[in-house]
Amino acid sequence: MPHSLKWRMRPRVPAPPRPDFTRRRFLTSLGLLAGAGALVPLLGRSRRAPMASIEAGRPLLGTWVRVVARDRDAARATRAVERAFDAVRAVDAQMSVHRADSDLARVNRAAGESAVAAPPALLEVVERACDAAGRTGALYDPTVLPLMTLYGFYGPARDLLPDAREIDRALAVVGAGQVHVDRAAGTLFLAQRGAGLDLGSIGKGWAVDRAVEALRAEGVRSGLVDCGGNVFGLGVPEDGADGWSVGLFHPVTHRTARVFTLRDAAIATSGNTERYRVIGGVRLGHLFDARRGLPANGHLSVTVMAKTGVDSDRMSTAAYLLGPDRFHGWPEALDAFFIG
Repeated sequence: MPHSLKWRMRPRVPAPPRPDFTRRRFLTSLGLLAGAGALVPLLGRSRRAPMASIEAGRPLLGTWVRVVARDRDAARATRAVERAFDAVRAVDAQMSVHRADSDLARVNRAAGESAVAAPPALLEVVERACDAAGRTGALYDPTVLPLMTLYGFYGPARDLLPDAREIDRALAVVGAGQVHVDRAAGTLFLAQRGAGLDLGSIGKGWAVDRAVEALRAEGVRSGLVDCGGNVFGLGVPEDGADGWSVGLFHPVTHRTARVFTLRDAAIATSGNTERYRVIGGVRLGHLFDARRGLPANGHLSVTVMAKTGVDSDRMSTAAYLLGPDRFHGWPEALDAFFIG
């Protein structure tokens, strides 16, 4: 999961307190919204004409989503922001593992019993996740929901570590071979009871892309979308800028470890320092080696830059599991930065 990012334009404006569940720190000269769901118009300067900047943040996809749109027409920028949030809500309804009424939840409940009608977007995201599973030799896998549940990330917490027999039972229903996508019929089927998809390693990136698509559809060519640290910089924040500056915090020192410049590009960060469980005195992260059924802890974090949010999202998890040597050469990656 992406974490510990900050993005900014000069001059900087101090950020107000954020909800505890975000656990991310951001800086921006566009200013930060005064309250959840508020739209805040702010005027910037350019060499040609004033630009209106509209920014809002709302809880979606189990995280905090923020959208910025910059345009000379404040009404258009406002429409674009609302349209972007509508796009993210649609993804939430399709792919959230946190919602019992999502399309993904229906697929998981029907595992081993029947194929389920699914929207084309869900079918495409699952196919992309399964493609990444094949390219990693099954280290990465979107069917890790049984492992996530076993280790207490979903459902009741546990006091003792799973034993080998419990892990083997979970692994028996983990693997991309469980997934059957029928594009012609528009259905998705999981082969065995107890199998389950968790698209947390790719869904936020897909949502980022849909939000950016919504901004562009309204004619906005400058903006930023942040879904819980999955960030896309659209165009440039102001005349003469190379792009949106996004700083990555080191998960231990909390200092800026790297600054990325995003111009029609995205970054995502995966690591186990923010989402974890402590079981029997052992701290366990949420990123799993799907072949062994054990949490992976090879690095502190990995940040990947790509042309799309969906690629940066899935590749950051894949890179974390593979390590720098084995990840090297993925053509979609514009940049990869490992910490630890």
